[in-house]
Amino acid sequence: MDYSPRYGRFRALLRKIRKEAGLSQSALAQKLGKPQTFVSKSELGERRVDYPELLDFCAACQITIAEFDRRYHKALINIEPHPKRRSPRKMDSAGRVTD
Repeated sequence: MDYSPRYGRFRALLRKIRKEAGLSQSALAQKLGKPQTFVSKSELGERRVDYPELLDFCAACQITIAEFDRRYHKALINIEPHPKRRSPRKMDSAGRVTD
């Protein structure tokens, strides 16, 4: 799946806190009461993580949600915003489509 760079940083931080906690994907999944693929797909972006799940991830990795949020915002500092998409159509100054 093709997510934004912001979500990529979010997923990278999920993986980082898991590793810092010394947990394998299987060990984290066991703490969460989920299959290992749940953790894998969450880290790879094959499934989105909602807020209650984030709280569970943080608790299992023994990190506060405030610390996760601080680190996430720090990771976003140098991210470029998405460029605006341009319409493939050409318009004149009156807003009429031209060829």
